[in-house]
Amino acid sequence: MNRSLGIAFSANKIYFTELTGEKNNTKIDHIELVTVDFDFEDEFSKHKSSQKDLANISSEIGTYLTKRNLSIHNAALSISTSQAFMITLPIDFSEGKQSINSKIYWELSNYFPDNYNDFVINTYRLNKVLPCKNSDDYLIIAVQKNTIEFIRRIFKICNLELSVVDIDHFSAEHSFRNSYADKLPGKNILFAGLKNGRVDYGYIENKKYKFYCHSKYISDNEFNLNLTRKIKFLHNSQPEITSIDNIYFYGDEIREDTLDAVRKLDIAPVEIINPFEGINATDLFLKNSELRKHSYKYSASCGAALRNLDKA
Repeated sequence: MNRSLGIAFSANKIYFTELTGEKNNTKIDHIELVTVDFDFEDEFSKHKSSQKDLANISSEIGTYLTKRNLSIHNAALSISTSQAFMITLPIDFSEGKQSINSKIYWELSNYFPDNYNDFVINTYRLNKVLPCKNSDDYLIIAVQKNTIEFIRRIFKICNLELSVVDIDHFSAEHSFRNSYADKLPGKNILFAGLKNGRVDYGYIENKKYKFYCHSKYISDNEFNLNLTRKIKFLHNSQPEITSIDNIYFYGDEIREDTLDAVRKLDIAPVEIINPFEGINATDLFLKNSELRKHSYKYSASCGAALRNLDKA
């Protein structure tokens, strides 16, 4: 039986999700979170040579593996969007890969003239269908190589192979698509991650990803006001967003007053996602109401674990 471990770094917490089975027959076996003396929103590259930080984080992961008596060889990781640089570019996908990469790195050089080559690049098609036949907008996700190196060192200390590195917003979206597949066809969905100091927004139109943006905030007191203003703007003024049928939230901490504030906008029904919706569960998990109550916090780690199963 396949066992997949998904790990998510967020704020000062590590989230663990264990899935068993296969891609189309999955069971949630265990979830857990630990608090660490490290800020996962801080730039990883600054800590790549810090033995103290490497030991601190790897010790927590190693303790989890020992406690769970897991004999696994790899794990998937989700990191915060704050660790990535993201821009949207129109790309002619009929061009060769080398030409496309050259264009992406040229664009990066405008933002990072001294180290634009020091990034690992991934792309996400936005399905806008531009006037040019073979072109579309792509979300470019760039992560510093030093960030990946920092992560690899942590995993090496834990005797784990790093099978997948993903960004939390897209890990959470992956688990959302898996669990809510029957609710996506024909629907226009705003998918938002509420996190410490930041909100990430994705717009899915009839299962196709159409738009991404994020906003930052400084004060918790301003959070609800800033969030509702942004959602109103996206709904009324963002050209890519034609309508919103449902609003789904994931994230570390989702407060009831925030949900009430968004509901008062009367734009669309508001729901907190359950990443384990539609996934079978062990009796232990089903009987633990406290775990199930906070399951939304594990959206990113669940998505990472699912990606790991996809590769198995």
